[in-house]
Amino acid sequence: MTSRLALSLLLSLSCSFSQAADDSRVRRSLEEVTAAQDQARTLLNIATTSDQKERIRYIQGRLTSAKQLLEESLGGGGSYPPIPPPSYGGNIEIYQSDSCSSSLVGTANVNTNCSSKFSSAGQAWGVRINGECINITDTSAVKACEAFKSASDGLATLIYASDSCSSNAIAAISSNSTCDSLEKNSSNAWGVKIGETCHNIQDTSPAKACSLYKAASNPAAIEIYASDSCLSSLTAIVDYNTRCESLRGLPQAWAIKVNGQCQNISDMDIVTACERYR
Repeated sequence: MTSRLALSLLLSLSCSFSQAADDSRVRRSLEEVTAAQDQARTLLNIATTSDQKERIRYIQGRLTSAKQLLEESLGGGGSYPPIPPPSYGGNIEIYQSDSCSSSLVGTANVNTNCSSKFSSAGQAWGVRINGECINITDTSAVKACEAFKSASDGLATLIYASDSCSSNAIAAISSNSTCDSLEKNSSNAWGVKIGETCHNIQDTSPAKACSLYKAASNPAAIEIYASDSCLSSLTAIVDYNTRCESLRGLPQAWAIKVNGQCQNISDMDIVTACERYR
């Protein structure tokens, strides 16, 4: 039953795109996608297995992406406002200057081969992301490229060596990040900035922080908290690509946030929570 309903959601999505020829049809398609999102939430509540939940959350992510594309195609017309530009996107600029006011070293994006492009470029002191200069922990241009090139993903998350995310950015991560390229043997990842919100996290290595929070760029991801209200203690963000066993040893899960809504759950081991809710 659940599988048939899930298939029907995907067919509805396909029809929505095929009919989006003008603004009136796009608006109708948006209504269909919104209805499909409501059905997906209903399905998630009645799903009985982890596999069913995983498939439904995947569909939710695709529906969210479809809705964004349809809204963008309206060009700001009608009752649906245009989606604002992402906080972080496009090429990043790497500088040998804390203020990004001089000494541009080069630019990078997720496809850049950092070792090849910046092998003789020297040091990096700052990066400019979407017009904003970020004073980073001084490092080589190659390492800065590896650490921040994922900021070209519009939904990238920033990692800081600062509880308040006010200074010392050390990496930008997203679902396409290779966490092994980040430092593994330190505990200088103290905060993560997701959108405009800074989360003071349990101190860990940049590589570990990357693996724990990279799924934030997936609209269907689940946030796991060691607090009942989801107001503090964000422990991990998981999706269908997360290896739940890698979370073992982290604090218990007290609540999860799904589609922006906090759900106070029975306290449980975080591995169990990951497997049950992702």
